[in-house]
Amino acid sequence: MTATKLYDLDRKRHYWQRNSGLWLLATVLAVSALASLYKIGYQQGHDRILAQAQRQADYELALQVQILESRLEKYRLLPVLIGRHGDQGNWLPDLVDGNVASVWLRQLRYLSGAQNVLLLAEDGHIIASAQDAEASLPPSDLRKLALAPLQGVLGRQYMYVDGETQLYGFSSALQINEADFGVLVFLLDLAPVFQSWTLSASVIIAQDAKHQITLSSEQQWIGQPADQVNPFTDQRGYARSAMQVNTIGWYVEVYERVDETALIRQSLLSAVVLCMLIIMIFILLIRRREQQIKAVLRDKIYAAELERQIKHRTVELQAANLHLTQEVHDRRLAEQQLKTTQQELIHSAKLAAIGQMSTTLSHEYNQPLATMRTYAENALRLLKLDKIATAEDNLQRIIAQTDRLGNLSKVLMSFARKPASGFTRVDLNACVEEAIMLVQPRNKNRAIALTHQVGEGQYVLGNGVQISQILLNLLTNAIDAIQGQTPGPERDSITLTAALDGDRLTLTIEDSGPGIDTDLAAVVFEPFMTTKESGQGLGLGLSVVKDIVSHHQGELRLSSAAAGGARFDISLQRWSNDSHSPERAQGPLTHDR
Repeated sequence: MTATKLYDLDRKRHYWQRNSGLWLLATVLAVSALASLYKIGYQQGHDRILAQAQRQADYELALQVQILESRLEKYRLLPVLIGRHGDQGNWLPDLVDGNVASVWLRQLRYLSGAQNVLLLAEDGHIIASAQDAEASLPPSDLRKLALAPLQGVLGRQYMYVDGETQLYGFSSALQINEADFGVLVFLLDLAPVFQSWTLSASVIIAQDAKHQITLSSEQQWIGQPADQVNPFTDQRGYARSAMQVNTIGWYVEVYERVDETALIRQSLLSAVVLCMLIIMIFILLIRRREQQIKAVLRDKIYAAELERQIKHRTVELQAANLHLTQEVHDRRLAEQQLKTTQQELIHSAKLAAIGQMSTTLSHEYNQPLATMRTYAENALRLLKLDKIATAEDNLQRIIAQTDRLGNLSKVLMSFARKPASGFTRVDLNACVEEAIMLVQPRNKNRAIALTHQVGEGQYVLGNGVQISQILLNLLTNAIDAIQGQTPGPERDSITLTAALDGDRLTLTIEDSGPGIDTDLAAVVFEPFMTTKESGQGLGLGLSVVKDIVSHHQGELRLSSAAAGGARFDISLQRWSNDSHSPERAQGPLTHDR
């Protein structure tokens, strides 16, 4: 049975038993968070919108009071100015006539924009009017307007005509030639102020000193006592702002409604979002827990299956281990035999090279020996003739010839012996000169210009015998290649140069021979690959060179020389003070060359 099937069976049986506690905790936390967040959010939100409503109420009160005062201020001093300073001298004989007075009052009404202009007697009786609707004016309010100027004050009076008409009047004595002729009254309509208040979203109420509502944004409240109109007892639903208007003696209140619907909606939404978040977190926790249980069941099944497979594979691995051990042993023996064979092959190649040079070397030995015999015979004759000085000169020449033969034998013996296994400091200049000495007899037939620019003190890390073999093989191939072509007008040459490149030293060998074709460059380093005629070479020279360079962790590059021949670049590790460490030397050190 797979892990998935076991998990499905376990989930159906025990899911609610395992997670009932988590679901109960999630429900309690969600309900608690809902109640707490709603209460906190509602309270903070209510305080915030209440403060905002209070600021709006203060602003609305200042604005509407300014509209009211600006409306009244326009007419407050008109009765005084016209009653005391107007030029009424020409009207005096005619003001007794009501028709003439009415015409004058109409002119004042037209020029001032007032709702009506009246001329009252001292008892409040209307002498003349700019309109014919004076019968609807409250007589008591007219008497108050007529009485105030007689007491030396500006008359002011609010007039409630009906539910749609409210007036406010200013009065002053009308003096003609310093004699009181009556009371001049300007009445203005409060309808524009009422319209401005009704357009406001706030509730506005103005009441006089007797607590009578004189003006309101609600028309049905105008004219009623203020104590009978009190819909604002719930202070949580409104923000209130009040101001005393001393100009007319009114008390103005503004109530700004607090919209709690949006607040409740926002608080509920925040609480619901938090509850959903809590529930989602618990769902994720429960799902993670179920995944962990499934993973445990799966791991148990996998562990049992793995243990069974391990037991089965252990037997197979033990057999394979024995087989691999034997195979490794065989491979090590084969590798050791390969290394031995390779060393023997390299040594055989050196001996073959010496064998190829044997004819030339015998000439090199015979010529000094013949010279030494001639010098010896001459020395005997000179001694018989008592020519001691001349005889000594011949003997010195014989010594020089023996030194020459000794150096040549030393180089041949050094080249012929098997190299040591380790790396040490190798004088590259000495290796170049020895290789040139060995190939010089082979070069006499063509007289090739063989020069080198490798200075003293240039050392590399390697095996001196093997490096000399590299140089000997490459120089021999270069000489054979040049001798195999038709001589040209210019003298043939082989040049050796050395250049430093960081911790590497690159030795370059260039010749003026025919070079190596491009199609042969890829296979020229293969064993037994040769372009010489049969019997003139085994094809191991360049293969041995490549193996020796690889053994020295160097690089061997083949390209075309500037003179048209072949160019070999050999990059070797430069000798330094830390080059003789075991990691770098790769074996025991041998003596310097």
